[in-house]
Amino acid sequence: MGKVIVQKPAKQLTTLEQSFLRIAGEELAKVKFGGPAALACLLDIVASWHGNALHLGFHDYGKRWLLEGGAGSKVADTLLRDLFGLNEPGPNRAA
Repeated sequence: MGKVIVQKPAKQLTTLEQSFLRIAGEELAKVKFGGPAALACLLDIVASWHGNALHLGFHDYGKRWLLEGGAGSKVADTLLRDLFGLNEPGPNRAA
């Protein structure tokens, strides 16, 4: 008898997540200061999400990655936090 190999279910991006990444990539490529670093971090988020065993959606994983300090530079971190909605003012901070 041969070995039975159990594979993890493949992760797939939703149509919305695919559009999010496409637009984010185009926009980050236009940003002169910090854009390339943020784009590299975004690629790292995608690769890390695919390799991670957690069953989190991409957007939730990206937020978690950023909150855990995954971005190497402050500028890339700021750009990606804006992209993932982490820099939005809370109700107490709104003017």
